[in-house]
Amino acid sequence: MTAPRHALRVIKKSAHIALRRSPVLKVGAAVRNSVRAGVATGRDILVDSALMPAAHGSAARVRYAAVLDGHTLNLHAELPADTPVDTPARVVLTRGATELRAEARAHRDDAGRPCVSATLLLGDEISGLPLGTGRWTLALELDASPAAVRLRLLGDGAPGLSGPTRARAACPYTGQRHHLGLAISGRLRLTVAPAPSRAEVLRIERSFTGAGLLFAIHGPAAAGTRGSLPVVEMVEPRHRRVLRRTAEPLPGDDDAWRVTVPLAEMVDASSQVWKFRLPGQAGRGKPLDLGRRDHDLRAPRKVLTPAAFTVRAADGAFVQVRPQYTRRGALQLVCTPRTSVTP
Repeated sequence: MTAPRHALRVIKKSAHIALRRSPVLKVGAAVRNSVRAGVATGRDILVDSALMPAAHGSAARVRYAAVLDGHTLNLHAELPADTPVDTPARVVLTRGATELRAEARAHRDDAGRPCVSATLLLGDEISGLPLGTGRWTLALELDASPAAVRLRLLGDGAPGLSGPTRARAACPYTGQRHHLGLAISGRLRLTVAPAPSRAEVLRIERSFTGAGLLFAIHGPAAAGTRGSLPVVEMVEPRHRRVLRRTAEPLPGDDDAWRVTVPLAEMVDASSQVWKFRLPGQAGRGKPLDLGRRDHDLRAPRKVLTPAAFTVRAADGAFVQVRPQYTRRGALQLVCTPRTSVTP
């Protein structure tokens, strides 16, 4: 590497580190958090001081509502004070003329107030509610004589999450995304979005004689592989090198594939950083990066990045392979030639 190019790389890396540690970014994050907290407080004040009194007993106040694992909706709401707790209750989800119902449990909380709790499984692929994409309004239905009583659900009851876990928006089985929010009227609303295209790394396969990449394709991109074999592009951006290899199907899974990593062609006298992607359908569209699996850990790069390993390439040379993930979750392999297998 020439001296000017090396100097430019050092300057770029130093600037990147300085930007990440800049107090300006911390101030921006603090401002965003303050605005978010202010909006949540104002929303709660609006619901409790205006919308609930105006409901005149025809609404229930949501105290907790979240989809934490991508497909299970947990709901807890406070009922009007004169509601009997021995009444059968249901959660009703409405979109246009379509209504879906799920069982709920009426009870009294520790303070003696009538409440209702429910746990709803979302998605007919996992034996849950057959929710289509779109916006669904949530309400409660209580059995009464002569007709059932419908109560609106007001407020979002968003939990304050801290620690290593977070709410998971996408279902790990269907890929559909679920987001709870408020309508203009203050009613609790569930928005269901279709599964985005994604290519997830299942495992980095290694042996003494080579390496392979096992991955799965989900979403609309999976339909494009029906009846054909996907081509994986291996890109080295610094020298603008692109290698292409055809993946092989994994037995027992129509959406899972294996591609051989051609290590002998991916190294020279210095380290090379390679990214993996699927080209756009029919040569059009944005390429799809192969990346980490979606999970509920806030710091996947620090926790789940595979360890580096050394293998022997097809030409007999030893290569150290160090996997890493970018900030956006795309997989990179740093390939470095070695004179022996000794670290």
